Amino acid sequence: MYSEIKSCLVRLLLFAAILIPTASFGQHVTIIYDKNNQYQSRFLKLLSAQLVSKKSLTLTTLSTDKLPIPHLKKAPIDLIVNLDNETTQSLISSNVETTFFHALTTLSRTKKFVSCLPNCKNKHPNHYFFVLDQPAFRQLKLIQLINPNYRKIGVLATPQSKDLITKIKRIASLNKLIINDYVSNTTDVRYQIDDVSKSSDIILATADTGIYNTASLSQILLTSYRYKTPIIGFSKGFIKAGALAGSVSNIEQLAQHLAEQILQFKTANDFLFDSIIYPRYFDVLSNRNVAKSLNLHFPDDVVLKAQLMADESS
Repeated sequence: MYSEIKSCLVRLLLFAAILIPTASFGQHVTIIYDKNNQYQSRFLKLLSAQLVSKKSLTLTTLSTDKLPIPHLKKAPIDLIVNLDNETTQSLISSNVETTFFHALTTLSRTKKFVSCLPNCKNKHPNHYFFVLDQPAFRQLKLIQLINPNYRKIGVLATPQSKDLITKIKRIASLNKLIINDYVSNTTDVRYQIDDVSKSSDIILATADTGIYNTASLSQILLTSYRYKTPIIGFSKGFIKAGALAGSVSNIEQLAQHLAEQILQFKTANDFLFDSIIYPRYFDVLSNRNVAKSLNLHFPDDVVLKAQLMADESS
């Protein structure tokens, strides 16, 4: 009797497997991007290349000029990846219950329309932000590796990014570092950069375009250089322009990190991290001409990166 029941169950399972398409057991991911934005299009290409070979994943793309919000509410989508900053606010206010990964943004930029950041787990539990900002603990550790005698660290922020100062201070206190913080705006930067340069051993720049932009960058660099106060930058261009060093993530590294998180994703309930996700992969870049002019001597970039990675893995 038992063997007959077992045989019947096996036949039913095989019959069900034939009737139900294999794709229904897979993951459906939709990527939203601006097709007229070259950076987003390049990122999409890199991201898709790492996902397309996964047979369990169905990948679709939607351009922002043809974005049907009602479709997103009804479509059987497991995960939506948004690459366009201009679309973020409308996607959040649409109340689509699907989990969103917002990428290629910064904390200060996103906070302009998502005020609860850096932690929106209660207000927007299905929205996660993969920011371009480097984590504070990584940049602070880099400062210590460059010069252990740097204790007073200057940080400039706008109202949109001032919450980041609290986190920087918390991490700095664990390493007995002092944060000289200044909350400013675009018009006052030229005055406050003088104060922060005089009162600090080094300046930690945040990815806040309200402070660091094409209009202010040259004056900030010249002022800090006059006081022999180096700057830790957040981008390759910033470091090349005159910042001392920084940890930065290129487009390939950002795409790799996001692809890995997409493949690991099952449901929003399985995601235990905060609303903000910082880049996992990075390089260390330094401006050796600036280092030489300031008479600073520290390990090369490859060694610094290895030290940072070893510290984070432990």
